[in-house]
Amino acid sequence: MTKEIHPHRLGLIYAFVALFLWGIHGPAGRFLALQGVNMYVVTALRFWLGAFVFFLYTLRGGHLRKVRFKERLRLVLLIAFVGVALNSLFYHLTLIYLPGTLVMILENLSPVFVLLFSFLLERVKPRLVELLSLVLSLSGVLLIVLGKEHFQNLHPLFYFGIFLGILTGMTFGVYVYFSAVLVRPLRGRPEDIVAFLMKIFTITAVLMSPLLLIPGRWPQSFWEWFWLIEMGIFQSGAAYILWNYALSLLPTNQTSILFLMTILFTTVNEILFLHLELNKFLVAGGLLIMAGGYFLTRKRKRWLAERGAL
Repeated sequence: MTKEIHPHRLGLIYAFVALFLWGIHGPAGRFLALQGVNMYVVTALRFWLGAFVFFLYTLRGGHLRKVRFKERLRLVLLIAFVGVALNSLFYHLTLIYLPGTLVMILENLSPVFVLLFSFLLERVKPRLVELLSLVLSLSGVLLIVLGKEHFQNLHPLFYFGIFLGILTGMTFGVYVYFSAVLVRPLRGRPEDIVAFLMKIFTITAVLMSPLLLIPGRWPQSFWEWFWLIEMGIFQSGAAYILWNYALSLLPTNQTSILFLMTILFTTVNEILFLHLELNKFLVAGGLLIMAGGYFLTRKRKRWLAERGAL
């Protein structure tokens, strides 16, 4: 008899696979930016590809009827415009000025905003384990940022890139917080989750379509098209499906802190494919980030065990 995976553990599996896929995102986007590809075009095309993935997934399951565009339209538009469209635009523009690892580091400021939204809008006080894990993770972020200062060939508009990166973190915090409001009631209803994603990404793709008219170089070589298509299918498609499944199974604050693990995956991929030079700051920062995720998960398992949930 096959032992059923506990929902919390299953949520962690979904989260870590999504984080690994997003770890490819930064190096792939940075590669396109370094090649001089128009990042406005990259941003728009990858979301049309992602929307197409959701369409095929929904069509195959026969659940197109579940895509209700008018349901909670104001909140959906907020998530699509701020949490997805602006987040992706800021992310891709930041890749022009900063390495992918540093861009992902700044996007991982999202837990700060999620905790802030939880407190301001719901008066939810963060638990001690969340605060300690956040301190560990942000300490790792700080160390990696300090390490980045030792890298050569930084863009002259480095600090403008930092500003865009902070906006990237804030807008992703909007997505994590408000999408969880809509996804958590769908727990155990995967078809409804995918329908939700298709609705969000279709609206986002439409909102981003004018970006295709901005002058600039489109992808030309095989590898430029390969990485653009890969980003559309996996980072804008599969990773979001898995991440939203995780959001429906895990606490919002926990998933937002676990998102910090994308820094580690991004750093490894940049080392392998873009020849990022490893230094003591990256090693120490990565270990702190992993420690934060470990203690968060360990504390959660103990909490469930005490209540007979494991």
